[in-house]
Amino acid sequence: MGNAVMPPVLQKWLVLGVVLFSLQAAAKSVEPLRILTEHNPPAEYVDDTGRVTGVTVELVRLLQKRLNEPSDIELMPWGRALNIARTGNSIMLFETVRTPEREAWFKWVGPVMLYNISLYGLKHRIGDDPADWALPGKYIACNYVNSITAQNLAELGFKDGKNLLLTSKSGDCLDMLLFERIDLIAVTEYALPEFRQRVAAAGYELVELKVLTKRKRYLAFSTDVEDERIASWQQALEQSYLDGTMRSLYQPVYSDALISRLEQFAAAVKR
Repeated sequence: MGNAVMPPVLQKWLVLGVVLFSLQAAAKSVEPLRILTEHNPPAEYVDDTGRVTGVTVELVRLLQKRLNEPSDIELMPWGRALNIARTGNSIMLFETVRTPEREAWFKWVGPVMLYNISLYGLKHRIGDDPADWALPGKYIACNYVNSITAQNLAELGFKDGKNLLLTSKSGDCLDMLLFERIDLIAVTEYALPEFRQRVAAAGYELVELKVLTKRKRYLAFSTDVEDERIASWQQALEQSYLDGTMRSLYQPVYSDALISRLEQFAAAVKR
């Protein structure tokens, strides 16, 4: 019996069983991602029931389902989330602006947003056609702490504690503007319609002062996450652009121009 040859059918099933066992073991060894985001409507926010939602949140959840990557999405102030993502393992942080300074901090999947960002103020405070050549001048600006936009404002001469107010989350600056505690806020292209609506409801009008920059936002993964896993997320994201999933989520709140930029990006990569 010691020299008996195993039948081919049994050999086949034995090999298949070993392969399946190995795959299951590998899957179990992958640490679940801790997924972090901030309050940034309409992309990320907490609804009336306490659930983290928003168009980008729902896109990330769809990718999680397609990739079999179940995990809760936590919402917290940006500075805290950024620090956790830089120092922790198996972290994903979104939406993160990709810059040369941050390039080595993370592994990147995206973009999830391509947009412009500009400085705006209230018409009755800065006028119909405000001049931007004298910035910062007498203006007080607002942004949130640890943001790239705060750095852009600093490059224009705005200084924290003097003529730059830094808050814990982006939505606070609009409240400060309406209370007339500040003069200028940085508004993203995609959030502009909501900002205009809120300002108009208060009886005011927004006026653009200056285009600050063009932005690219990504899903940022801690550097310990394996390259193969990053590639899977990137492929799933691009597929959501090509199959219309992203458009169906983004269309109720974002412009067609913004959506089309992402579709064109994915199409160019596919070629």
